[in-house]
Amino acid sequence: MTEGFAPDKSELSNWLDKQMTCVLASNGENGYPNAATVAFSCNDQLEFFFVTHELTHKAGNINRDSKIAMTITNTEDRYTLQLEGDAQRLTWEEFAVSQEAPHFKKLPFTSGFKDTPGYFPFRVIPTRLRFTDITVRPWRVSDIAPSAQV
Repeated sequence: MTEGFAPDKSELSNWLDKQMTCVLASNGENGYPNAATVAFSCNDQLEFFFVTHELTHKAGNINRDSKIAMTITNTEDRYTLQLEGDAQRLTWEEFAVSQEAPHFKKLPFTSGFKDTPGYFPFRVIPTRLRFTDITVRPWRVSDIAPSAQV
């Protein structure tokens, strides 16, 4: 039986660069969670970025309560990353400093949002990262310390 894949931060960052979408869950104003699929990017510090319109449920929820959860799954390699963290809306200027070039290189179809009124970038700073390799039994579960806690 194999040990399974337990990535370090660099390996996790490389794996994340190959993933395009995640499910982002936020706390809805009615008490129910809200989940949405979003395209994302990630920097070497394992901060996550996405762009959305200010009138979406997720944007409104994050403005009220910054706590979110995300799940990134690749069904081909059968790995998944779960994270909890705090999201914040950025200005386009703040985004340019932190992630703009890599984000648009990874997700070129999102570059038009920058010039579309009402769209803004968001950054997620993880407070918990859990990676799971389900190709082995028992599953290999790895907790990875977020950069904010190092």
